[in-house]
Amino acid sequence: MGNQSSLPVRVAEVLIDSVGLSRIFSYRIPDKMQADIGVGSYVSVKLANSRSKGWVVGLKELSVDEAESLPYELLPVSRLLGGGPTPEVVSLCKWAAWRFVGSPVNFLTHASPKRRISPTPGGELDFHSCEEKFFHSRGDSLVVRIPPTHSRVRWVIEHLGDPAELVGTAIVVCASQALVKQFARQLAENGYRVAIFPDHFEDAVNNAHVVVGARNAVFASVSRLSEVIVVDADDPSHTESSSPSWSSYIVAQARVGEGQKAVLLSSAPTLDMLYGSKTMSLSRRVERSGWPKIRIGNISEPSRGGPLISGDLLGVITSVLRTKTIPPTFTNEGLIDYDGVIVLYNRLGGARTLVCQRCNQVVSCEVCSTTLMQAISSQQSAVWQDRGEMNRMVKERLALFALTCPRCKKEYPVICTHCMSTSLKVVTFGIDRFKDLLQAALGTPVGEIRANSEVRLADLPSVIIGTEAVFSRFTSAKLVVVADFDHYLYAPSLDAREKAFALVARAARLVPSRSVDTGNVPIYLQTRDVDSPVIRAVVAGDPRLLTSKEAAMRRRLGLPPFGAIVRCYGPKAQEWISRSDIAGALEIEVISVRDGVFDIRSGSLDRLLDSLSELRSKLSFSGVHFSAIPA
Repeated sequence: MGNQSSLPVRVAEVLIDSVGLSRIFSYRIPDKMQADIGVGSYVSVKLANSRSKGWVVGLKELSVDEAESLPYELLPVSRLLGGGPTPEVVSLCKWAAWRFVGSPVNFLTHASPKRRISPTPGGELDFHSCEEKFFHSRGDSLVVRIPPTHSRVRWVIEHLGDPAELVGTAIVVCASQALVKQFARQLAENGYRVAIFPDHFEDAVNNAHVVVGARNAVFASVSRLSEVIVVDADDPSHTESSSPSWSSYIVAQARVGEGQKAVLLSSAPTLDMLYGSKTMSLSRRVERSGWPKIRIGNISEPSRGGPLISGDLLGVITSVLRTKTIPPTFTNEGLIDYDGVIVLYNRLGGARTLVCQRCNQVVSCEVCSTTLMQAISSQQSAVWQDRGEMNRMVKERLALFALTCPRCKKEYPVICTHCMSTSLKVVTFGIDRFKDLLQAALGTPVGEIRANSEVRLADLPSVIIGTEAVFSRFTSAKLVVVADFDHYLYAPSLDAREKAFALVARAARLVPSRSVDTGNVPIYLQTRDVDSPVIRAVVAGDPRLLTSKEAAMRRRLGLPPFGAIVRCYGPKAQEWISRSDIAGALEIEVISVRDGVFDIRSGSLDRLLDSLSELRSKLSFSGVHFSAIPA
């Protein structure tokens, strides 16, 4: 027998399960764990004077001399707690941390089982080649333009084909848990072996035809991936709102390698989705018929009924109330099948939009159509008790400060960009005030739905007003009204117009298509900008009318996807920007958006992310956050 002491020392590189720490430490693998531990295993280790948990993110072998020459003691792994993500997914999580300027811990948490499972031994001793795949090798990316009322489940089943002929496992990423249940049930009924992620973690790895889950399912571990299908990729639920902010469709496009493909189903594909992807659509006739009829209400003229309460709006709602309605019921997925009117009004508090008092148009940028707004501190917001006080304070600020576009940074004098009037006002009131006005004008009860509302079917009136929470509670409606479409159209964000278009697509999924004669137009949008490319696109049911305009504007301004922006924000963002000196890096520009918020811009996303990764490894502290998706 050979000398036992001359055998190599197997070492596990352990990422501690702590976002604040987010460091990798080396530990010796005890003999009793040699046959069980592998990349992705979840272990317990000794760190300083306490016990910590973490993932094995790498394996290596050291000679005895190399191990003894280390400047620290190579402690053993204390306990093997169970299995975790496959080496491929561990590498994907590392890539995601680079791409979205976060910690691998954030993404390994999404990728891990929620209960203890059997460990998978082994894994590559050096899987850096696996990591390189996500940076340099991409499979096919296909964007499928599917109209809102077209069945997503039926399309996926037809796309996958005969379960007996499937090679590999497909991951289906859904925008809601209700959709996850619907897909899992109907796929199983059609003969597919289905695993729901993360509940059926081991089934997903071992023998599933299809793995179905919400946003984090894009990190599901499978033995042989064939494709990743993101359903309703334009839905905001596919984007994590907390830091680090990330989108499932971006991960899906990066995850697939040679012989694999990412398929993005979307009624409102964004430029980021389309950039570098192939596009497929149904025939123009089928696509148009899959959109509902849409009526536009022009609110550029003041109304006696109060802000946003036009005679046209009241007439549209009243005509629907005259028709016979079916009592609401719950679906198998727990959604409400509703036959009334849903009024979308997404202002819970003091949203601020400048409007000209002469022409009643939103004061917007002439270059990129973003609304021009004054940055108001939280201290000022807290003292505003009514709209009169708010208008007074804004007028005082407007007398001192010019207007700046938050997207392209063009500066303007304090005038209306449409008629050159200097008389501007602030449009702002919450949902409670609007509900009271609408209820008084209609003379009928109006219910209210918010994210935390408890719904009793017997108490639902024929008219409901709510925030975007209605999309996760209801599966149908006779009429959907977007009371203030300008709130979305002129939002101070890079992708405001794309989000506004996607909002209409989500509303369209609740109502019948234009091929169904319901006796009324099922979607009603109120806006001051009836000539917006978004309005033209939704009325025609053709997203290309928007994306062509948006692409030309962004290319001209060097905005994503033709340039790169990472937003840095937080109470210590100013300190990090100063101490990191990132503004001095090659071809990188730092723009102050407002107090504690900075946009870091570059012509190359890879160059910008590499610079941030290097600087954050040297200088990282709490109170600083980054967002590497459109902000």
